Amino acid sequence: MSAYDSYAAEYGAGRTGYSNDLYNTLVGFGLSQHHRVLDVGCGSGLASEPLIANNFQVTGVDASEPMLARASREFPDASWTVGRAESLPFQDGSFDAAISAQAFHHFDRSKAIAEMLRVVRPGGMVAIWWKHLTGDDPVKQLRDSVLTDLGAELKPSGLGGGFKEFYAAPFAEHRLRVLPWRVVTPASKYLQYERSRKSVRDALGSQASRYFDTLDARIHEMFGAGDPLVPLSYLQFVYLAKVAS
Repeated sequence: MSAYDSYAAEYGAGRTGYSNDLYNTLVGFGLSQHHRVLDVGCGSGLASEPLIANNFQVTGVDASEPMLARASREFPDASWTVGRAESLPFQDGSFDAAISAQAFHHFDRSKAIAEMLRVVRPGGMVAIWWKHLTGDDPVKQLRDSVLTDLGAELKPSGLGGGFKEFYAAPFAEHRLRVLPWRVVTPASKYLQYERSRKSVRDALGSQASRYFDTLDARIHEMFGAGDPLVPLSYLQFVYLAKVAS
């Protein structure tokens, strides 16, 4: 059982995915439409959606069966498999590429990278990424102020302490790309995303509902009544590597 099982029904709601620039960066690094792609920690399939839409051969793996059930319903043309990043249920060299989006901070990083190296063929590629709201983004500042008012500790998004496991792994090549992305989304959609954030519920416990209600009110104070458009400024950190031939 995964900690995300109870969030499967609402997890995808409001999430914005990733920019076209990010996927173009993967293609520029060697990802090809004929490649077999493994999505590690795939959740509901959000990161794979653009690949599936463009006829890539995608297999997703996740520890949460409810998440995989949702992915299977939404993207029946891909394959979805129960498994953990630290012990992937695939043979050596089964894939041409492996990706992992917004998930690696949940894994034993060294073991998960070793498994990705194992299941990707020689000469294949690995891409691991996160996106974070920028420090000066008004919505992030608003969100942080509500958390502070409720007495929650502000924690950095995604990785803490860098990604030394990535650079220590025996890849033939390592690269990091930082890609800015600005997106506009309705307030209702953004608030749906907030309500699906496990980290907020874990941090606040019984105060989570108060956080969501307060954030809702403050967003409408800032951006207007009804369902105003909310601008978001992200940085996407994309770690790219090639497996030795």
